[in-house]
This record gives sequence, structure tokens and C-alpha cells, in this order.
Amino acid sequence: MFDEQQHVLRHWEREFDLLRPNKNRAGNRVYTERDLRVLRVLKVLLREQHKTTAEVRQILANGIPESLEPIASDTSIEQRYAEKRRNAIRNTPLHSSEDAIVLSRKDAEALLATLRRLEELLGDNSQ
Repeated sequence: MFDEQQHVLRHWEREFDLLRPNKNRAGNRVYTERDLRVLRVLKVLLREQHKTTAEVRQILANGIPESLEPIASDTSIEQRYAEKRRNAIRNTPLHSSEDAIVLSRKDAEALLATLRRLEELLGDNSQ
């Protein structure tokens, strides 16, 4: 959702007391809306405003300040980073047969439907 690797999220959990996701029975982290609010603030402060970990820790020492509430509530942050990630995947050239394209099920089904339609339109020229 935030275009961060798993090890970065774990690092943020260690660095910032506000970020403490629960774990389900399988040991997977379950992020609550409260955690997502914290992640939005962390993402903006660390990645967009380029603040240091120490600066952010000081800012968040007593919780999310009122001045950062608009960021904490801004769900478009996830959408912006999800779109950025999708565009990066789309624009990444393939270099070898070992490279893979990652598609959502919906996109894969749409691609298959398009290929089938092209086969219908062009006919079977393989004979």
C-alpha cells in the first residue's frame, strides 16, 4: 500500500513506538486504521519531507500532532503510491526470459480475453 519493502516497515516498527501492528494466529501483521494513520505520517515525513528518524521520533513523541492530522487521514497517499508502483511495473523493460510480469488477476483475465479476441479476428494461421 505504501510502496515500502517489508524490512523497512519492520525497521519503522522498531524505531517508532506508535507503530505496533497486531499479529494474527499465523503471525502475519494486521494493520489497523490507527496503524495506517501512523504509516501515512511516517511516509510523508520520512520520504517526502526527508526528515531524519530522530526528527520524526521527536515529532511523534506524544502521538500524532494535530497539525499532522490532515496527513494521517489522507487515504489518497496509499492510492498515490499504489499508482506509482503500478506505473513502475508497467514501465520496467524485460531483459531476459527469466524476467516476469506481475499482473493482478483482473488484469491477467483482461489480457487473456484480448488475446483470445485477437485470435478470433486473425484466425488460426498456424497450419
